Amino acid sequence: MLENSVRHKKVCSGVDMRGDRSPHLPDHEIGGTWLVNTYPGVACDVPAHIYTFPFEPNPDWSAFYAGGKEIHDYFMRAVKNHRLDRDVKTSHKVVHAQFDEHEGIWKLKIEYNSCVFDDGCNVLISVTGFLSHWKWPEIPGLHDFKDYSDKRIAMIGNGSSAIQIMPELAKDAKHVVNFIRNPTWITPGLGNSVINGKVNRAYSNDEKRAFRENPRKLNKHRKEIQHGSNKAFAMAAVQATSQMMLDRLGGDADLAARLTPDWEVGCRCATPGPGYLEAFTQPNVSLVTGHISHIDATGIVTKDGTHHAFDVIVCATGFDVSHRPPFPIVGLEGIDLAEYWREEPLAYLSLACPHMPNFFLFSGPNAPVGHGSLMAFVSPDPAVIEEFNTHGDEIMERLVWSGGYRSWYKNNRVDGRVTAIWQGSAMGFREIVEALRPEDFSIMYRSKNRFRWMGNGRTKIEGTPGADLALYLKK
Repeated sequence: MLENSVRHKKVCSGVDMRGDRSPHLPDHEIGGTWLVNTYPGVACDVPAHIYTFPFEPNPDWSAFYAGGKEIHDYFMRAVKNHRLDRDVKTSHKVVHAQFDEHEGIWKLKIEYNSCVFDDGCNVLISVTGFLSHWKWPEIPGLHDFKDYSDKRIAMIGNGSSAIQIMPELAKDAKHVVNFIRNPTWITPGLGNSVINGKVNRAYSNDEKRAFRENPRKLNKHRKEIQHGSNKAFAMAAVQATSQMMLDRLGGDADLAARLTPDWEVGCRCATPGPGYLEAFTQPNVSLVTGHISHIDATGIVTKDGTHHAFDVIVCATGFDVSHRPPFPIVGLEGIDLAEYWREEPLAYLSLACPHMPNFFLFSGPNAPVGHGSLMAFVSPDPAVIEEFNTHGDEIMERLVWSGGYRSWYKNNRVDGRVTAIWQGSAMGFREIVEALRPEDFSIMYRSKNRFRWMGNGRTKIEGTPGADLALYLKK
């Protein structure tokens, strides 16, 4: 009998789905990166009005760039409004996943309350993200340091997190010293032409009221920001960005020379960084460039042998962005995804990978940062993966992200493939993934005859007493 509606069980981590679903979250509540990241100044460098669900616009954002707590509160409201938590299992950590080729299902081991139990699913979706697993710097003696408060503070790093933390530390610290190996670009924000080029600004009560009362006005504002954001794919010129950084440093040419890169804008993750450059104009903030030799019980020793005494060390050194899963995922022929991705993470449109049937990714490798009943399983063809990545690499060679600089786009390497960024614009990615390309996938069936799904040629509804057998006639 032909089923009118076939429902497979899906297991995913960090997202709810319609149908038979079972989202597992390792944390004690929903929130993801905005739950676990609570450092001073935590915020999003994407404008708040386009960092929203399309079905849940928010007229009440406090500022152009919103803080982490406000973002978390927004997501929790969306969860409540749409009952997205009704099937979510919190404090459930997937610790192992293996595909059973005979049964065509994923067999899972899940940890809950210090106990491990078995589960299974037809489709496994990984939504683990890559901004939740902190990455400690490889500095000898790091954990020998003694932590005290309200004294001299060392901040290691100048990535997105460090840029957000600095202004907050500078408010109350006796002195803050930022240790950086290389400078980074501080750029105009995405779509910030909407706020006349300002670094950030608050929305007034009148503006928020107008957005609430006039959804068209809110949508127009959001479209203006999104339009400017998509235009940012063509990055700003080096000269203009350098001048903007000099202006924000109060015209201090010496400081600007130490903080301004000599490589392309966008080669490394660029951020608007409200308050970061301005902090260096304060008397209690200074900069040290170069490499750190080691850390001892009282401070930091740089390569030139200088000892810098501190009471607090802040490691703003980013996250593990290797895309390797935090638990074993074993696919066809016993291939472990973490091992398979040890050198280079390869995926199909950042959504699927070879040897992992019925396994899909959200924001996988090369994502735009940062979407049948009797069929046994579906997996992208390895040859398709190779061709896709070869063509993508050719495009990437012409883009600034492949420049000769160490960045998390290349898994913190100077050379090598760019694995964290889509090979084009966000609009290009959207258009490409809108239409399914079934010819790119290998489909395996449980039966030798692929048309066994037809059953006895009748539908299930025909055997249901009182069912509408003319449901296809529209009113």
